[in-house]
This record gives sequence, structure tokens and C-alpha cells, in this order.
Amino acid sequence: MNAITSLKSFFIGRVSGLGAPLYAHAGRITVPLDDPHDELADHAPDHDPAEGQSFAIDYEDHAGNLSHRRISVWAIQRNVEGIPILLAKCHERQAARAFRVDRIKAVTDFDGTRREPLSRFFFETFGFTWPKDAIIVPDPEPADARWDRIRTLINRSGVVLLVALALADGDLGAAEMEEIQFFCERTCASAGLDLTGGERERLAAYLGRLRPTEESIDTALDTLLESARPTISALLKAGLKVIGADGVLNEEEAVLLDSFCITLTGQGLL
Repeated sequence: MNAITSLKSFFIGRVSGLGAPLYAHAGRITVPLDDPHDELADHAPDHDPAEGQSFAIDYEDHAGNLSHRRISVWAIQRNVEGIPILLAKCHERQAARAFRVDRIKAVTDFDGTRREPLSRFFFETFGFTWPKDAIIVPDPEPADARWDRIRTLINRSGVVLLVALALADGDLGAAEMEEIQFFCERTCASAGLDLTGGERERLAAYLGRLRPTEESIDTALDTLLESARPTISALLKAGLKVIGADGVLNEEEAVLLDSFCITLTGQGLL
């Protein structure tokens, strides 16, 4: 097994055994016995990655079945009509499903917060506008343009991998979240973006919804491995801080991260 394969196995192993996310409204979860799901957009094999953003949805499928379920989105496609389709892990079925956004009736964060309006949620979380005429902006709003850049920067830097490390014990703790947010803020600052208080709050909410899937980890690693050595080193250094954020450093994990860093950058972490 080469270093890259080992690295992928290491990160995917951190999320493969995780159970479904805790949900404040778990009693509302309903999935029909007959659970057909929407077809993928066969004409468009390419898709936009989506990091593993996670939440609950009220959904009506093409057969008219209603459901309320937890999902983690790892990619976005569009069908022949141009309608975005969320490719996601359904935590109730423990399987991949495709969800057309025009059939999503409501979105709820796992803490029970309803996300309204849906058009704003889709725009802020995934960067697309739906319905197409929902947000009419002659020129990009500065705040939205900055947020889109922030989201792109932190995802290209590998933040999904840090969240995977933090969730290895089944919980994203406050200390781990603080380290991840600090890494994101440093990444943005190095690109000339000093985050405002509002942007920090927006970032915290975005990070709090991340539940990396195997697919989103695979995409994040492919992006990271195409990056310069300093970017790889910065991510692995941050990973070392994340796994030790609770005051107990797992020596085996620390040694593995160190060996990965030496192999990929020529420099160690320890």
C-alpha cells in the first residue's frame, strides 16, 4: 500500500464507523417502506463536490412519498432541466440517494433550527440559486461574493479532513471546533481575507453542519494532493492540533500524520 492509499484509508477510517448524527427532532424521522429515490443525472457524469454538508430534509419523491430524513451531501448534479440534484448519504437508509432540490420542502439543522428561506440556504451552503429567480442580484453582493471565496478557500485547504479527524470519536467538541475554525481563519488571512464577526459566525455554522462522507474525503484528498507542499504541511499540522485538542494526544495517530507529512513534503510534524 503506497503513501497516498494509506492516507486515504486513514481518513476514511475515521468516518466509516460513525453512526447517524444526533438530531433534536429525531421523533419526526419518517421514511416510507417503499423508498424509491430520484435517478442520477445520467447525461452529466461530472458533478460539483459538496464537502458533506449535513441536515434534515422534508422531501417528496417522484412517486409522491413524503419523508423526513437526515442526509450528508457529497456532490451536486443537474438534470436535463437544469434542476440541481443533491447526491447524498441518507442516514436512515445508510445508502446513497439523489434528491432534487425542487422536491425539498424544508431544511432543518440537527439542533432543530429551521433554515428559511430555502433559496438563501441553498445559495449560502452550496453556491447555487434555486429557484432560478429566487435571488435577483444585478451584481454579486460583496458579502455573498466574499463568502463564496471563503468557502472555496477553506474547502481547497482540506477542512473536510480536519472535521473527519475531529469526528473520529463520534463528537465534534468545542476545543476541536476552535482549532478547525482557527485553521480556516489563518487560511483566509493568508489569502488577504480577514474575517468579520459575522463571517466567523457564518463559518462556525457551516463547519457545524459538516459530516464528511467517504466520497467527500476522497475529493478533498485529491484536491490536497494537487496542492503545494506548504499547503499539505499546514493541513497536517492542523490535524495534529485537532487530534490533541481535547488534551489527550493519540500517539499512534500523531505518528501516522508525521509519517504522511514526511512522505509528501519531506518535513516532519513531531
